[in-house]
Amino acid sequence: MKPLIEILDTNIRLDNKSVLITGASSGIGRALSVLCADLGATVLLSGRNLDALNETYDLIKSNGNPEPAILELDLCKATEIEFKNINTVIKTNIGPLHGFVHCATHITELGPIRHLGLSEWQDLFKVNVIAPALLTRACEPLFEASGSGSVVLTSDTHAMSLDAYWGGYAVSKSALNAYATLQSNEWKDERPYRVNVVTPGPINSPLRSKTHPGEDRNLLRSIDSLLSTYIYLLSDSSSHTSGENFSYPP
Repeated sequence: MKPLIEILDTNIRLDNKSVLITGASSGIGRALSVLCADLGATVLLSGRNLDALNETYDLIKSNGNPEPAILELDLCKATEIEFKNINTVIKTNIGPLHGFVHCATHITELGPIRHLGLSEWQDLFKVNVIAPALLTRACEPLFEASGSGSVVLTSDTHAMSLDAYWGGYAVSKSALNAYATLQSNEWKDERPYRVNVVTPGPINSPLRSKTHPGEDRNLLRSIDSLLSTYIYLLSDSSSHTSGENFSYPP
């Protein structure tokens, strides 16, 4: 585990880079999309809510940044063909790719794990594990075209603590961590690509409001406190960093 990066080098920029961000319609994904664009990147905004994606698009354009592209995609419903076609969609919209950040997440109502049925397990694993793996696969040829590639996956502290009643969400995020390690090991010494994990800890986010509805959110760290870590991992400064999990101390 490595600590989150609280202060970003002011010299770090993302000029001439292109980044795919899932979950770009709200929360961490939206904030990161806007900041990436502020730092010069061309961003492909992905999510299932087109109206919300358009809001993120407008925020980016209002700052005078490079025009983003939009990829409307419901990861729960996406088919094998849709995942395979992602490569063509990205290539057509923004060309070679330098980074992919998976901020999209799926969570069910918390409770005993025995309450989860087949459809709940399938949705949890499809969004939290299978989608980032297949999207990474689709991105590899685009990384090759750009000469490098950084994958950043968003996990959760419950992936490590596996607390009772966090059910399939905790299990799927634990599997995501395992996937990141395995992918990093496969790329090591063979590809100039890297994959790392960010584990935010308690933050004032839409997801947190679902899992802790009675909590005073004003006492939590802001989403902005995470963004320096994501930007570092997308930048050339992290070119030799792979297989790491950046987490807020428990």
